[in-house]
Amino acid sequence: MGSRCERKRMNVEGDRLSTLPDDIIHKILSFVSTKHAVETSVLSSRWRYIWTSMPSLNFSTKDFHTLPKFSEFVKHVLSGRNNQMEVFSIELTFHGKVSVKRILNYIMNYTLSHNVQQLNVTCLLGKIEVPLSLFSSPSLKHLTLSGFTFGFTFEISVTTLSTWELPSLATLNLHFVTFYEENSQNTDKCVGLFSNFANLKNLTLDNCRMIGALERFNICHPGLCSLTLEHVCGGGNVVTPQLKNLTVNHWQGKHLISAPNLSSLHYKDCYYKSYNFYDDGYSSLKLSTDLLHLEKADICVKYSKEDKASAHEIVRLLQQMRSVKFLTLNLELVRLLCVYVEVISHEPSPFANLTSLKIYPSFVNLEDQKQQKVFVSTEVKRFLLDSSQCATFTLVSHEEIKAMKNVASAQNLMRELEVLLDQWKEDSEANTAHMESHMATVHEQVEVDDQIDMKTKWRFRERMTHIESYWECLNKQVQRGNKKVLLLQKIEGVLTKLPASHRDKL
Repeated sequence: MGSRCERKRMNVEGDRLSTLPDDIIHKILSFVSTKHAVETSVLSSRWRYIWTSMPSLNFSTKDFHTLPKFSEFVKHVLSGRNNQMEVFSIELTFHGKVSVKRILNYIMNYTLSHNVQQLNVTCLLGKIEVPLSLFSSPSLKHLTLSGFTFGFTFEISVTTLSTWELPSLATLNLHFVTFYEENSQNTDKCVGLFSNFANLKNLTLDNCRMIGALERFNICHPGLCSLTLEHVCGGGNVVTPQLKNLTVNHWQGKHLISAPNLSSLHYKDCYYKSYNFYDDGYSSLKLSTDLLHLEKADICVKYSKEDKASAHEIVRLLQQMRSVKFLTLNLELVRLLCVYVEVISHEPSPFANLTSLKIYPSFVNLEDQKQQKVFVSTEVKRFLLDSSQCATFTLVSHEEIKAMKNVASAQNLMRELEVLLDQWKEDSEANTAHMESHMATVHEQVEVDDQIDMKTKWRFRERMTHIESYWECLNKQVQRGNKKVLLLQKIEGVLTKLPASHRDKL
């Protein structure tokens, strides 16, 4: 009687997941691939059709041995869905060199007819050529194309954007993408790649390059609100009257920024070179107008040639940001002003609205044990703070930067160790079961061999195979053990460099 009640209690508790509403189950299944989600249909009648109404689909070629099987599965899932339930997002991940034109066309036709709002396409360890006129959807609001690169080989190629019909697109993220602009007749600087996306609000270009007549990115859009440019090859113009947030991290070449309503600017260039921009003598960054609505600015610049002309460029840039409230500058930039203090000696302090000024060293050698002195001259302080006497001034030391970087390094190493330990635990449990099974087989063979002596030589080879299998398992555990030891040594080395207060937090 007791055992029957116990079994009943376990069945009720074990099926609690099935009692959850569909939307909660969908949320849980969104963390696994669609292949695994479909496999849950065998659990019970309650789960049989759950996958047909999932709003988010995640397909990966890694789950299949061949591309035809992957394509067949994708078509099976899309054709077997409950059409009364809309698909909100589709995520595609391709591993290796595969021809994706057909499957992409199939999926894009599906997005067109089923009002899909979000599409993410990722290429890992392979190359994708996005065919001409591929993307056409009145409902798509978020699109992400992510490539992978070895050296200078970009793994996603887009022939052109001018034929894409995406009137509802609000967010576009492009990573490791090469653009081939076929319209060599188009040399108008005011015509941009993304100008035909009428509702575009957020744009990210990460490690992208342009190949064509201009070999530069012209981004002209009347409604763009947020723009991020990281490691972009080739200069260009940004004409965005409604832009609020701009992040530029190592944009090579000359560029003109026209964004009069900008409220947040993050600009970083470690090798800031001086160019003759329209023979004006401006550097690679040129603002077409003063940023009168700017509230937050983080400028990190290191000139390849530290001369008086570079100091003049810094002063000109700062004067155009005179309305800023929260200003962060790297120490190397400020030191250049300290060297050529005559550039600012007769200039009034431009910052009347400044609330906070922070100066920090951006280039810190973690192995250098010497105490680096952080110094800002009186003249530079006057130039930066005289018009805002109540502004807070923070001067970050090299030691604080080292501590922050070491904390981040220790946290990353700890996360890596945690993943390794979890993997080791799973493998250890699997290997233990595997080895116990083999040992049972060996014992059975020994008993048989004792009775049938004629088969001893034949069984010996099989026993050797089992022994080699044990050694392989042990070697893998030893290797993972060595890796854990190395990680622990690295973590210990980083922790010893931290102040006691930071160690306590970790």
